[in-house]
Amino acid sequence: MDTPAITDIITIVGPSYFQPIADLCESMLDVPIPEHGNAGGYRENGYAAALVLLLVAVLESYVSRLRFKRVNEITAPMNVPDLLIHLFPDLPNKEHLVETFLLRNVVVHNHVWHLDVSKPEGEPKTIQSPIDLGFDVNKYYRTAVDHATRRTCQLGFSADPTAVNRYDVKKVFEIVWRTLAFMNAKDYSHTPLPFHTVAFRRERVPFESLPTHIE
Repeated sequence: MDTPAITDIITIVGPSYFQPIADLCESMLDVPIPEHGNAGGYRENGYAAALVLLLVAVLESYVSRLRFKRVNEITAPMNVPDLLIHLFPDLPNKEHLVETFLLRNVVVHNHVWHLDVSKPEGEPKTIQSPIDLGFDVNKYYRTAVDHATRRTCQLGFSADPTAVNRYDVKKVFEIVWRTLAFMNAKDYSHTPLPFHTVAFRRERVPFESLPTHIE
């Protein structure tokens, strides 16, 4: 019997998310931008929040492979940003990665803001923040979130999960892909990132080109 050319695999689901991400992106972009600007509206918000979670899940999946490959260098449990900073001291976008995972936590744990919307003009005023309400926030939350604007300090991500929109998705996509490309350049065998196309608007496009369609 012939010996199989491949004798083992490391199972990661990340690349399987590429086409669903493209599908959600297309659906999100089919939603008209509301007249009141960047708030997005609940329809766009649902797609945008789902896309943030899937995009971060892609990176988490590849990082799981990296943990397997470099397990001897990991001496204690670490979250993804801290682990990547530990393994790659020259990681170029540390602060951006921290805010991306903070946004992921904001969405997946639905950090609640209690807002005063009695005045139709202008931004709603905060009555209580997630910290006021006792949420177990990300360890970087207090320094990374501007409570006056309800946005992160570096990238301006929405800290209110109901206000996440296409512009947050665009930035998250760019940061996730930039991080993966950096990891891939360091060692392809640890982070194999082959060229991959997806169906988008009735044609095949490179997966990493999707942010260019978000305007």
